[in-house]
Amino acid sequence: MKLISLNIWGGKIYKPLVEFIEKHSETTDIFCFQEVSQSNSGIFESSGYRMNIFGDLSISLKDFKGYFARTFKGYDMTKFVDFEVYFGIAIFVKKSFNITFYEDIFIHHVEGGIIKRKNYLETSRKLQFVQVKSENKILNVYNLHGIWTPDSSGGNKDSEERIGQSRKIEQFIQKQYGEKIVVGDLNLDPDTKSLKILENHLTNLIKKYNISSTRTSLYTRRHKFADYTLVSPGIKVINFEVPNINISDHRPMILEFT
Repeated sequence: MKLISLNIWGGKIYKPLVEFIEKHSETTDIFCFQEVSQSNSGIFESSGYRMNIFGDLSISLKDFKGYFARTFKGYDMTKFVDFEVYFGIAIFVKKSFNITFYEDIFIHHVEGGIIKRKNYLETSRKLQFVQVKSENKILNVYNLHGIWTPDSSGGNKDSEERIGQSRKIEQFIQKQYGEKIVVGDLNLDPDTKSLKILENHLTNLIKKYNISSTRTSLYTRRHKFADYTLVSPGIKVINFEVPNINISDHRPMILEFT
């Protein structure tokens, strides 16, 4: 099987992004995306971002079942807007798979989904969970986009909220039977307690494969890491790579496994 996780940056680098996704769609079974917008407003683009990138990807991935998890609304990744648009994360699973369960839950919640803080916007965050059955085996895939704070408010370091978020994730994933893959933009440095909580029962492939960065040259801040792929012991990794290609300010994580 093959799984790709990518923070798509709201489709800002749209054509190369879609070309990459369509190229890999023939050999990929599951896509997990972060920074996804969905809108039925008819607004094509705002602040350089695609407002209905979920709809765009659904067309490109016509052989996949798409799930969109809304986390907050009314924001185009740069400013508040006066049209309906939802921000969240998405999973696409090839329709040939037996999808036995889907759920999304809040792992960090703020009233109204988005709140102005002193120097940034604090937003709700969700975990997506899809369970598929393949060759009489259960596979659980978890997609998330973790809490973000600017460097002036701690950056990708530990905080009470991040530790609480990781504990919620760990408690939730331990409830499911079968093998597990956790992917996404966690907004965490590699040495954090928040990440170590998730590593209690899972192998961190970013560390295991000595990945030097999950960011591209389009990212101008100092943090080299944000994205992670973690797998349970029963997942046999055939290949794992994080290619440095400019389809986003994040690099895609490509996992081939059995």
